[in-house]
Amino acid sequence: MGENDRGDKREVRTGRSFPAVVTTTLLAAVVAMLAAGVVWDQLADRHRRDQTEYFEFEATEIALRIGERFRGHRQVLRGGRALFFASDEVTREEWREYVEWLELEADHPGIQGVGFAVWLAPEEVAEHVAAVRAEGFPNYQVWPNGEREAYSSIVMLEPFDWRNRRAFGYDMYSEPVRREAMRRAVRTGGSALTGKVTLVQETTQDRQAGVLLYLPVFEHGKPLASEEQRWQALQGWVYSPFRMNDLMTGILGRHSETLRLRVFDGKLAPDALLYDSHPGEIRKDVPSFSATRTLEVDGHEWILTLEALPSFPGGFRGHAAELVAISLVGLLFVGVTWSFSTARERARALARISESLRRSEARYAALLNLAHEGIAATDEDFRLDFVNPQLTEMLGVPTERLRGCYLDSFWSATAPETRQQILSRLRCGLGGRYEVELMHSDGHRLTALVSDAPLADEDGVFRGAILMIADITERKEAERRIQHQATHDPLTGVSNRRRLGDLLAQTLERSRRYGHRFALLFVDLDHFKGINDRHGHLVGDRLLVEAVRRMQQCLRASDMLGRRGGDEFVVILPEIDAGSDARVVAEKIRVALARPFHFDELEVVISSSIGVVLYPEHGEDEQILLRRADEAMYSAKAEGRNRVRSYEE
Repeated sequence: MGENDRGDKREVRTGRSFPAVVTTTLLAAVVAMLAAGVVWDQLADRHRRDQTEYFEFEATEIALRIGERFRGHRQVLRGGRALFFASDEVTREEWREYVEWLELEADHPGIQGVGFAVWLAPEEVAEHVAAVRAEGFPNYQVWPNGEREAYSSIVMLEPFDWRNRRAFGYDMYSEPVRREAMRRAVRTGGSALTGKVTLVQETTQDRQAGVLLYLPVFEHGKPLASEEQRWQALQGWVYSPFRMNDLMTGILGRHSETLRLRVFDGKLAPDALLYDSHPGEIRKDVPSFSATRTLEVDGHEWILTLEALPSFPGGFRGHAAELVAISLVGLLFVGVTWSFSTARERARALARISESLRRSEARYAALLNLAHEGIAATDEDFRLDFVNPQLTEMLGVPTERLRGCYLDSFWSATAPETRQQILSRLRCGLGGRYEVELMHSDGHRLTALVSDAPLADEDGVFRGAILMIADITERKEAERRIQHQATHDPLTGVSNRRRLGDLLAQTLERSRRYGHRFALLFVDLDHFKGINDRHGHLVGDRLLVEAVRRMQQCLRASDMLGRRGGDEFVVILPEIDAGSDARVVAEKIRVALARPFHFDELEVVISSSIGVVLYPEHGEDEQILLRRADEAMYSAKAEGRNRVRSYEE
């Protein structure tokens, strides 16, 4: 047989084998596409779940921030009421100075002011008007005119600017929505929020919906057990008006570009709309995410609706990478099928198929070597027999020294599973995913996310494991930084208002459980605002930082110091033996803060007013303890500052 015949037969055999190869390859492609479709659907579902969880988290955070902001506003009103309790008569100058020290624009953005409305019987109106006119307001009157069973009048409202002057003398009790909240405040003895109103401060420019927050003020020493007694002891209301756009802009912050927030007064109706972060916007498409939250604010119900805007970010960032990975796996599967089909159908192409396999192996090696994660293979005893360059870099140990070592010998003692537990699980065919701390050869530690899967031979006998090890140290550090920023004051580094509340609640719970006593100190820096205004915020910030350092030097390691805002601090002294112990610590703090502060060539002198309360003598509830510590601190201020006062004093 000649060479031409043999060539013809080779061509015939090649032509006959080619359809089988193509058929097998096309079948593999179909299987790969189906598998890729299933995996892609699962990834899409996971992506949707991640985005949903992220949206729900954002919606919950906004609701919590609204509640937190109104807790701060309630505290402002409680301080105003405390001023009335601590004084026989609050003058306009005292009220102006009190509100000025609150630094509303810095710590309470969105609040229109803090005022006081006096409660008047009909027979008291004329005498009241005459008294106010005698103070230098010749045009003052209680308005609107008309005979009513009772009257109120706004007599103090700071800052007393052009907008707030429009409310001077207004009888809020004459208007039904305000009257309902004022009555509710007296009925409960606590704070009460109104429904939707138009503030009398509004003009024709930039009109906004408004709400008001009331807190009743009673005559000191009179019984307040029943609603009738509270009406008899009523002096008036401290209150704050809010313009909703100004208030919500300060609360919404970074969310305003990604979420649309609307606030409704008790019902989802156009006439009940209090606030819309994107007014007038009409969307033709259906929002990808939406949520409704019902929020009770000081006895009044708000309904919050939130919609994701097109700029809303998802919680998942690896979608494109996984699409590429699925495509590569599918293509690799088809390629391998093509290679094996060719090998099965064409024996003479064995050398070519071997070369193809070698190329595939080279591709696998390149993927392993270029992978950002560490990849390792172990034998049945969990000893390393393969590591990629990334893992050797993570551990700082050469490849030849790693082979034969137990992988868990590089883990810290706090690993979630022992080697025996891992091997037992892998022998059952179960993979795992867990975090461990790896020890680098130079001594530093890094946090890694380990994913393992068992390897078995053709008979199903366990032969080892494949592990992927990702370095997540930076991510864990970022999570810790975010957690620290959420719970600590960014300037001084001590606990912020939110964490301080948690620490106080924990201390209270432990004291109740084990019968311990503890003390609460309320520290306010005297004359801080004047120094801040005179020398600038830079000096003010340095003063706060140095003041915190001095206070910490006066405390034990178990004591807790936190900043409530501005120049107000709270100290928790757990497990004290006697009330005098708290007094000693408070005096140490007072003396430390009274020493001059030196910043470059500048000398600054301040003092502090400190209120002291004890658990359980002065209260068994965190709000009561904070309020009474605040009252004790204001008592110290009223007596001349630079002193310590206990609540019983």
